[in-house]
Amino acid sequence: MARHRVDAIVIGAGAAGLAAARQLSQAGLTALIVEARDRIGGRIFTIHTPDSAVPIELGAEFVHGEPPETLAIVRAANLILHELPDEHYRWRNGKLLLTPDFWEKLNEVREDISRKTRRKRADFSFSEYLGHTKYAADFRKILVNFVEGYHAADPRKVSARSLIGSDEEEDSSNKQFRIVTGYDAVVHWLKAGLDPDRIELRLNTIASELRWKRGEVVVECASGLGVSLEPFHARAAIVTIPHAVLKAQTLSINPRLDEKQAAVDRLEAGHVFKIALRFRHSFWAEDEFVKARLENRSSQPRALNFIHAEDAEVPVWWTALPARAPILTGWAGGPKAESLLKQDEQTRVEKTLVALSQVLAVPRRDLDDLLESWSMHDWSADPFSRGAYMYISVGSISAQKSLAKPIEGTLFFAGEATDSAEMGTVAGAIASGRRAAHELIEVLPLSKHPRI
Repeated sequence: MARHRVDAIVIGAGAAGLAAARQLSQAGLTALIVEARDRIGGRIFTIHTPDSAVPIELGAEFVHGEPPETLAIVRAANLILHELPDEHYRWRNGKLLLTPDFWEKLNEVREDISRKTRRKRADFSFSEYLGHTKYAADFRKILVNFVEGYHAADPRKVSARSLIGSDEEEDSSNKQFRIVTGYDAVVHWLKAGLDPDRIELRLNTIASELRWKRGEVVVECASGLGVSLEPFHARAAIVTIPHAVLKAQTLSINPRLDEKQAAVDRLEAGHVFKIALRFRHSFWAEDEFVKARLENRSSQPRALNFIHAEDAEVPVWWTALPARAPILTGWAGGPKAESLLKQDEQTRVEKTLVALSQVLAVPRRDLDDLLESWSMHDWSADPFSRGAYMYISVGSISAQKSLAKPIEGTLFFAGEATDSAEMGTVAGAIASGRRAAHELIEVLPLSKHPRI
């Protein structure tokens, strides 16, 4: 590919960037994708090792609901989805309590927030919302844990209105799936659809400056070793780097986009701590193990899937079900995650095992004996993500649309933070990349350049 001219430069080879480039490729346009990491996928980070029966997901793991963007790829790539059992246990007073109405209770809260925001015609934080309710203390813990964990948000900052969800949501929105061969299969399928005569992908290429005027962009980059590269020129750019990276302004955009930066600053970076523990065998999988730990010993035990332990330092746990694999994943979001991420790795592992010992009522020495390995990735310390996924602060619902808005038919923006329907998800990233590509295609005539 000639360095001096392509139709578009796509910054970032995550799901959004690859989806955008695939659309450009199919439209007959030429593009260069620059990716800072040495791999594609962005915040999809799947580990395949011979000693693990299933892939280990250090980033995105679940397909939430039945989003058409993701399911279309699953079908086209002949991938297999496993639907997770919708079993949620709470850890309370050292015992496990099955909560069969987990989603129903949350939906009731969403409906109450919706009524109050319509009545007051105002937005407020989730903490403020809780302060004006009569929910029992125990239920408040559940709600705070959900907002922190599921949304990676600080309840004191997150917009209550943003938690409502779409009025068009169906029952399927509560379903969750895993891709059996790993989430990276999605981005590899997107990459496989790039026309090599029109699209070039450069890994280990860190964009540092984007200069632009109508119909012209110049992107300055450095190699992964810090060596400056020759500038790349194009007629347009699609920026798909995470919101938190835009917020940090490590990519300098000149002339400045003050309105765009103001929108970025009004949105918050969510933080998560995630750790996958691999054991010698699934000691938690037997009915007798679960039954011995039930708060109601007369109830019928069900296989452990999700466990919510609001008082534990690592407050959410899940198994590999429906796969029978000896892996437990611990998760914390929001302020609890930020606290854990301030610690060194060994301290995080220690606190994780202490929490798991409490939640499963298994002596710590037994866990140490059974544990074979752990895996984690600190997305907040990663300079190319600086967080997990975006959440909306109070009064900032409109900021997402401002972030997604194209600039003078030359700069286009994509990524999960720009998609209001599926923010924080791979489906949202894919949809946003396709949307940005269509916006570019509408204003950019078909390239007159020959195939490269």
